[in-house]
Amino acid sequence: MDKYFAKVRYIKVGKISKEMLIRENHSKEQSAIKKHPVMSAQLSKLGFIGDEQGDTQHHGGENKAVLFFSSITYNKLNILKNTNFEFNDMSYFGENLLVSHAYEENVCIGDVLQINDTIIEITQPRQPCWKLSFNTNINSLTKSMYEYGFTGWYGKVLQEGTINQDDIVLLKKRVFPDLTINLLNQLIINPKTNPGLVEKALSCKSLGKAFKLSLEKRYTDDSFEHLSYQK
Repeated sequence: MDKYFAKVRYIKVGKISKEMLIRENHSKEQSAIKKHPVMSAQLSKLGFIGDEQGDTQHHGGENKAVLFFSSITYNKLNILKNTNFEFNDMSYFGENLLVSHAYEENVCIGDVLQINDTIIEITQPRQPCWKLSFNTNINSLTKSMYEYGFTGWYGKVLQEGTINQDDIVLLKKRVFPDLTINLLNQLIINPKTNPGLVEKALSCKSLGKAFKLSLEKRYTDDSFEHLSYQK
């Protein structure tokens, strides 16, 4: 296939901050959400060398090795929230790769991408959490990202290598054209609206385990009506 798909605008990595994040229930957590631009980085099966995650239960691992975010989605959020988040600054949304052109509506589960000598398979949407609001000082941000589907998405590293700023992103393979990130974001909010697509998503071998379990639980829960975002 080898189709031009996007361009790497920024690569961002970060260490776990010494600053403790304090939740509404007063519990404290460490985080590495504040990532910073680098010109080039080595990508391993577990993510970029030098990049860290504070909450390894919900972030990182092979199926969530790379967090993508789109410059298109950045612009949408800036308009929605009347903000001026800059692409070349700290990662406001915890992203590792900020890309052009590709975004939630044209990225599909199972897409195989080549960036320089790396190969990455798209696994699932990112599920927004309270840390996004904390990191941006906008209390409503997490809820907005969740409800509008402005989430970003994760990738699994099939082939390790080096990624550089301005590298071209090639789409090498697309197996599940119906399962866009945007669609999965809609299904996780209310899976009862489209049982056929939920069944298709649950049978998709490329969909990340964490997201699949969450979707299946909500779909099979007879008491489910409508899912609010998780704070």
